[in-house]
Amino acid sequence: MLATSDMRKKVKIVDFGGKGRGIVAAEPIKKGELIERSPVLVIPECDRARTDESILFTYVFMWEKGTTEEDLYSRKGRAGITLGYTSLCNHSPTPSADFERLIDEQLLDLFALKDIAEGEEITIDYQMTLWFDTGPAK
Repeated sequence: MLATSDMRKKVKIVDFGGKGRGIVAAEPIKKGELIERSPVLVIPECDRARTDESILFTYVFMWEKGTTEEDLYSRKGRAGITLGYTSLCNHSPTPSADFERLIDEQLLDLFALKDIAEGEEITIDYQMTLWFDTGPAK
């Protein structure tokens, strides 16, 4: 049974300065828990040229079966933007959350990969070649 779209953990938007806005847990979240189920606005391929050249490109997910986020760079197929907090997740090579695209349902699930403490940033791996510098390796 699918969770309903209003089932979500408490999160809040935070401005992280140089890396932009992101989301943090406003309550403890356990590993495996659904953080948010977002409805998705699907961007048809015929509109991709306009959206891909805009700021929207940095917030979209690839929205075709059998594709990965890296396929966004092909400029082919549909893209999707979440109508929730998930599009505001910042990238991390060691993310605290992951996402699952429910293509046919036009939904995107964000779930915890580990326990996330209240106040901790919720991050995902963008699963694509990054268009920004992540800084020096640690």
